[in-house]
Amino acid sequence: MLTIIIVSCICLIAALAYYIYEESNGFKVTEYTLQSSLINKDSIRIAFLSDLHNYEHGEKNKDLYDAIEKGNPDFIIFAGDMITSCMEADYDYSKTLEFIEALSKKWTIYYGMGNHEERFRRKSDKFPGKYEDLTNKLTKIGAPIIVDEKIEVNDFGIAIYGLDLEHDYYRKLIKRKLPDDYLNNKFGDVDKTKFSILIAHNPEHFKEYAKWGENLCLSGHVHGGIVNIPLLGGVISPQLKIFPKYDGGLFHEGDSTMILSRGIGSHTTNIRVNNKAELIFINIKR
Repeated sequence: MLTIIIVSCICLIAALAYYIYEESNGFKVTEYTLQSSLINKDSIRIAFLSDLHNYEHGEKNKDLYDAIEKGNPDFIIFAGDMITSCMEADYDYSKTLEFIEALSKKWTIYYGMGNHEERFRRKSDKFPGKYEDLTNKLTKIGAPIIVDEKIEVNDFGIAIYGLDLEHDYYRKLIKRKLPDDYLNNKFGDVDKTKFSILIAHNPEHFKEYAKWGENLCLSGHVHGGIVNIPLLGGVISPQLKIFPKYDGGLFHEGDSTMILSRGIGSHTTNIRVNNKAELIFINIKR
């Protein structure tokens, strides 16, 4: 009987380890469809990625590139943290830049600021020259970071806003509310003549974003809460909030919609449970 119990426990542990390994590797493809009379085309298809963190799906991210190519988007949006800045100062992100360059040869990329890109800039003493190096190289390959800027994509009837959120709004354990006029001070009033997309890496402030009035907010940062428990959701956010309200998926606030990526990569500890990394395609139909 003891032998049976021991063997059963070993099998259970092995099965659990294999499940965690499978969940923590590879990615799924998620599709969302929205409608708007503001776009200039019958339909628009966007590939949306967030939080790659220098991770590779296949050599030089070939598996990820192939999935994007198969999805046939009109353009690509990154919601930040495509690189990692919390490791050693000489952390190598060249393979990520090679991947982005390969994408940029076929599609236009709109790259939003994440807290890891922001950390390069803010902690220039720890990462000397890293922010300048990163931004110069991204600009050279045609995928510059959009820093508090509005980009009009007139062919599609879209306005894209890239929010550069200060470090104070990422602090752990403490949520600092965005001032009511925060986005107006950054961008002015939202353009109501176009379908507006706000790239805002941290989803925690979605209510405040929605008051400004964007049609669609694209966020990441939370990595799906690492472990997803059915009916309860993601377990923990980077701000150390337990069971955060926004972990991954589709959310609505007033007339605004937020699509929150579970992240396409990971850093430090590559563990995911019931929370597969994801590549997202967004279809906007008129």
